[in-house]
Order: sequence, then C-alpha cells, then structure tokens
Amino acid sequence: MGFSLVIIYTIGGFFMVAFPPARIASMFITLTPGDLATLMIEAFGHWAIAGLAVAVTIATIAVGGFGGIYINKAMTDGSKVKRALGFSAAFVLVALALATVSPEGASITAALLYVVPALMFARMTSGVRLSLAFEPKIQGDQTPLDAIQRSRRRFLVRSVAAIGGLVIGGAAMLRFMGSKTPVDVDLVDADVAFIPPPEDANFPVVPGHSPEITPIADFYNVDINPFNKPRVDHESWLLKIHGLFDEPYELSYGQLQSQFEVVEMAHTLTCISNEVGGDLISTAIWRGVRLKDVLARGGLKQGIVDIVFKGAEGYTDSIPLAKALEETTLVVFGMNGEPLPREHGFPARIIVPGIYGMKNVKWLVEIEAVDNNYQGYWMVRGWSDVARVKTGSRIDVPFDNAVVPTSTRLAGVAWAGDRGILRVEISEDDGESWRPALLKRELSPVAWRLWSADLKQPSGVQDVLVRATDGDSDVQTRTRTRPHPDGASGWHTISFKVE
Repeated sequence: MGFSLVIIYTIGGFFMVAFPPARIASMFITLTPGDLATLMIEAFGHWAIAGLAVAVTIATIAVGGFGGIYINKAMTDGSKVKRALGFSAAFVLVALALATVSPEGASITAALLYVVPALMFARMTSGVRLSLAFEPKIQGDQTPLDAIQRSRRRFLVRSVAAIGGLVIGGAAMLRFMGSKTPVDVDLVDADVAFIPPPEDANFPVVPGHSPEITPIADFYNVDINPFNKPRVDHESWLLKIHGLFDEPYELSYGQLQSQFEVVEMAHTLTCISNEVGGDLISTAIWRGVRLKDVLARGGLKQGIVDIVFKGAEGYTDSIPLAKALEETTLVVFGMNGEPLPREHGFPARIIVPGIYGMKNVKWLVEIEAVDNNYQGYWMVRGWSDVARVKTGSRIDVPFDNAVVPTSTRLAGVAWAGDRGILRVEISEDDGESWRPALLKRELSPVAWRLWSADLKQPSGVQDVLVRATDGDSDVQTRTRTRPHPDGASGWHTISFKVE
C-alpha cells in the first residue's frame, strides 16, 4: 500500500491529481460540523489540516497492510479465494470512487492514477493477475502455492526497483518544480518596474530583526491543500467574470496583465489563525491590477452585495462590494518582482488589505457578483465574515528566555491591516508605564512597520511588553483572545536576561 501511495503522490504532482489521503481528509473537513472543525484548529492551529492528512495517510497504509495480510492468508485457503479476490476488487473500487470525487472530477488521468496502483497492490497481495487469467509455472516439486508465492516475490522485487527509480527521479523533479513558478513564465512588460524599498538611514540594523520585505521562500503559507497544491496551466487559464454584470467576460493570463493599469503595492498579509507573537504574517511587494477596474469592464448591475472569488481547488470566499471597489484591492500576478509562485496562487490571486488571509483567495479562476451575503469556506465553519485585521505587534529580538549581551536592542514589527501604524510603545513594568520605540519610515499604509528600542536596564532579567497604536489612534488591546472566530488579540510579552 505504501508503494502504491508513493506512485500516486510522485506522479500526481505532475498531472495535478489530488493525493488520495489528502482527498479523504478534505472530505472529512467538508463533512465535519463547524464547531468540531473549530475545536481542532484551536487545539492544533494551522497544522490541523496537515495533521489530519498525515493521520489519514497512516490509516490508509494500516488498512492496506492488514487487508493485504488477510488477502494473503485467504489465498492459502482454497475455500476463501473468492473472498480474497473480492477484497482485492474492493480496493480497486474504492480507488475508482476516490478518482470520481476528486477536485479534478472523473478524469481519465485521475482514474488511471488511482486505479493502476490499486491493481498493483491487489496483484502483490493476492498473487493473482486480476486483469488476466494466470497459471503460475510450477518448477520441480513446487506446489501451486509455492509457485504463486515465487511469482509474487519476483513481481515485488521488480516493483520495488521500478518504484525506487521513480521516487528518486520524481523527488528530484518535484523539488525543482514543486514550489516554483514555471521557468517559461515572464511578467508581461508594463510601465511599472519592481523597485526595492528605500532604506531608512536613521533606523538601526538589528541582527535577527524581520526583513521589511519577506523573501518568497520565507513567506508564510497556509491553505486547505497540504498535499498536491493546484498546478494551473497559465496558457489555458481563463479568469471568468460573471454574475450581476451587463457583459460577463473572460480574461487570459496575458490579457489580465496588458489590458489594465498595472500597480505595485507593499502589503502585509496575516493569517486569522496567527497567535499573539506568531509568525503567520509576512510582507511582500505585490504586482497586479485593481479589482475595481476588472469589475468595471463587465459593467456592474444594481443590487450587488458581495463579490465572490473561487479558486481552482474549489475554495471560495467573498468580500463586500464596497471593499472590492477600494483602490488597494488587487488581482495580483506578481510577488517581489517575480511571477506569483505556485504555492501562493499562480497564476493569479486576490489581495485585500485590511482583511485576514483566508479571504485573499489563491489560484483564482472565477469572480462572481451576487445579490446576497455569500458565506465562504471558513464562514460556514464559524469564522468571521468581516475578518478585519486587528492591530498587533510582535517582539522579534531578543527571543523569549534568551540570554543576551548588553549591546542588544529590542526590535520587532507592528501592523494594523489597512489603518497604518502611528506609534509603538514598550513597557518593562507590566504596563504601568510606557516609552516610545523608534519607528522605521512607513513603507506603505497597508504594510507593517519595523520598530526598535534601547534596553532600559544594562543587566539582569527583564520582562518586556509591546503595544501599537493604529492610524485611527486606537490602541492595541491587552485583552488576550484566541484566533477563533475573528483573530487573536493581546500584548506580546517576553522575558530575557542581559549579562
């Protein structure tokens, strides 16, 4: 069973076919009541989905292993051969059923990729060719059972050798291709060129401080696809704009980049599951076109409430029309001067400043205008529909419980969605008094700001709190809450020793 899953996982990445255990995990998530799904996420954080997929994978291997043992034993008993073949056929039928309910639909590729390894599994466990009548060659004084077992061992050795080569070659290719944008994709020339943010000569460089622009390799990545993320062909990709429009239409990859004004924007994206002091937050220079321009092309009708986005993997979410028409809401196709990477939604995704990442849909294939308050994937599971990013701050340096030299500076980041950061303060007396931190110049009203401060005491154990004030003059709350249902809140606190 393990060999069969290796084949599916290795080859499936190239043919955009979902990994069966991941598909089963997705079905569990879909069928799980919202309260239970929320409880699991609260307990295990953003690892809940990946953990479920791993658990299902282990369970699949275990079921296959025990099933194989049963089939093998049943084949030694002539009266149970039909039952053994029935169990073998059941594995094949389950594989076929998974293929038909995969996100890709009942495609020939999915059916073959699921069913062929299942046939191999059945062949190895039963010793019988299920596709052809098989009479094992009996050599010397061998019994028919000995001949079957010999044939099975020979088939197993050959399969192991073939799969070994497949795994080594496939792993190398997947490592090269898996998380990278196709090498033959270039951003269409436009008047906007990628410009790295200017440095602030008055702001100190602190080792360990978060970079103002997060490298793509370090940018946080959370979605409902722990395995086999969608691999979309940009040449055949079309963005469908439909619903309450005078003239619904479609855009190709090239048309998206060439038929509207192209803009670049520094923006901080944060996950609603991010805990206080957590790392599910990053900043990039996004390149794209204004969503309002895309919507205007089709002619918006009266009565629109929400704009709904659909991803290639079936994920959906929505934002109010007013938010969709803001200047900073973008359909993006570039990130940090490069084409949008596969894991971040290639060929296009939505970026909506001020709203948590779950509404910034990746692998965008449809934009629909509707006359109702559409409830997306996580909304029906109890998470906030408004999803407004809360004002937050984090201490990057020093680490909690670290021992540091006297030359160390305090440093971190602060963010407030689309409201900007007005002030950052730190306290060494549990919030009784506050002193201002030095802020780096503002990169963008929708991006985080880096801050830094001197140590108050030259030595000893120190406890430090941080809080931010946003552009609306609202001070970050001390009240500590968990992420569900509308994002975590509270002051980040660390303790360290200076010597």
